[in-house]
Amino acid sequence: MRSLARVNTHTRKQTMTLAPSPLYTRSRAEHARRKAVIAGGVNSNVRLAGTPVPLTIARGSGALLWDVDDNVYIDYAAGMGPMVLGHAHPEVTNAVQQSLATGQLFAGQNQLEAEFAETFVGVLPWVESIRLGMSGTEMDLLAVRISRATTGRTKVVRFTGHYHGWLDPLFVNMGVTPEPMGAVPLTAGQSAAAAADVILCDWNNIEQVDRALESGDVACVLMEPVMCNSGLIQPAPGYLEAVKKLCNQHGALFIIDEVITGFRLGLTGAQGALGIHGDISIYAKAIASGFPLAVLGTTTDLLASVGRGEVNHAGTYNTGVSSVAAGIATLRVLIDSDPYPEMARLTQRLADGLRRLASDTDINLAVDYIGGSLCQTRFGKPDPVTSLADHVANSDPDLLGRFLEALQDHGVRPTSRGLWFVSAAHDDALIDKTLEAAGQALAQL
Repeated sequence: MRSLARVNTHTRKQTMTLAPSPLYTRSRAEHARRKAVIAGGVNSNVRLAGTPVPLTIARGSGALLWDVDDNVYIDYAAGMGPMVLGHAHPEVTNAVQQSLATGQLFAGQNQLEAEFAETFVGVLPWVESIRLGMSGTEMDLLAVRISRATTGRTKVVRFTGHYHGWLDPLFVNMGVTPEPMGAVPLTAGQSAAAAADVILCDWNNIEQVDRALESGDVACVLMEPVMCNSGLIQPAPGYLEAVKKLCNQHGALFIIDEVITGFRLGLTGAQGALGIHGDISIYAKAIASGFPLAVLGTTTDLLASVGRGEVNHAGTYNTGVSSVAAGIATLRVLIDSDPYPEMARLTQRLADGLRRLASDTDINLAVDYIGGSLCQTRFGKPDPVTSLADHVANSDPDLLGRFLEALQDHGVRPTSRGLWFVSAAHDDALIDKTLEAAGQALAQL
């Protein structure tokens, strides 16, 4: 068991004592119990990869997690991105607690919706009107539906290595490297008919986008502005501008999925940082500190058909009171406290420290950092990669898995794909502990 000497999770003081060999006895027992009644023992297939067993977390506070064996971890998985303020932030939890006394779902509107929307629209100059849902997946599907209704076309251009949810018709098999402009690889049970409307292009290949749009039946081009789901890969200089120009020329809508980058690469996300915006923008994860809330933002004109009921958007749990309260509180903290410069400084320090550790060994650990509060570790060439194929060629998944397992044993927990999220609750002391653990983990490889 790791012991925690002292924790003050929402100040700049977080001190930890890490034991070298944590035990997972209770996590193993909990996993076995779940597997008897829950397929695979998890409720998201991403969590199947947990080693040596999918952990059972008991609680989180600030930048720290405790599992049921009372092992403590410096958390860089951040709930796969949402915990931009850290776990159980007092202003968010207080807002949610107050909301619970008023009710949860009304089959009608609540008074918090307008406040959230006004705050959200006030932050992002390119957004005039929004719709709220529960996940990025459904907001991406709504964006495609709006695009088809607007253009009268059917096809969707998207990119290898990008991710827009697990549902048909946008999901493709993330476990393989698909052939751009060819057949879309599917997992068992997916609709081949739905996939026929998807055209896959290589990220950063403008010629392929041009060819795809020449088909004449493209309703929209859908992308992450920075590729985050398979490595951390920037758009090439001028690439986003060229895609937007082609969309305008061919009458297709340009959809930017900021489910990960939104409120992570600064208050205005990747679009603000890169100086370009899409026709439709999608946000989720970091906007509500772990509560289910997602936003589609666009112009008043493009959302008018939804507002008239011509394009369907529905959902029993949309704008649940506690989720909207969490969203308002999260945005207020981000606006008022502006944690972004400090998060960027700490993330840069983490990336630089990991690179220095790697340079002291003969292990080719590469760290990709593009700004903001996330970075990517992989084992391959240190030069930036430019596409999914480039990422796959310069990533050793077995070595990464061993590194992540060793990190976990030493009390550090990034995501299972080597993506690290830094929160407003991290501090220099935790970065120091992280780098100490990383050095020990690298020495074990």
